[in-house]
Amino acid sequence: MRFAAVFVLACAGACSALALSLSPEDEAARDVALQWLGVVDSGNYKDATLLISEQVRWSRDWTKYFAAHRAPLGSVNNRKIAEVKYASTVPGDPEFRRHAIVRFKTSFEHKAAAKEEIVLTKMGCCWEVMGYEIN
Repeated sequence: MRFAAVFVLACAGACSALALSLSPEDEAARDVALQWLGVVDSGNYKDATLLISEQVRWSRDWTKYFAAHRAPLGSVNNRKIAEVKYASTVPGDPEFRRHAIVRFKTSFEHKAAAKEEIVLTKMGCCWEVMGYEIN
């Protein structure tokens, strides 16, 4: 019994050491991504499209993309941030500026393990959604 308790505590310590550490800028990007994902999760694809940066809003039919790729997955069971990375350029945006690529590991009602990627661009003081992929 004592061995089991020590093992559980050791695992808890190791798991917390593996937790993703986020900088304030990472947290800001994550928060914008999560707010936008909340609109997508609610099924309000028209509003989610309107919240995408004007620069890429019309680059694809987002409403159809969400209906085909996101809707069949059902409700979100769990979503955990996997990483936040930065780049000065991303496909679809020819300008040189700060981009955040925020990746989540998400469990849905009809898909136990999925990866979501939200590309954000820093426009002035704020992050704007530039892209979304799910697989």
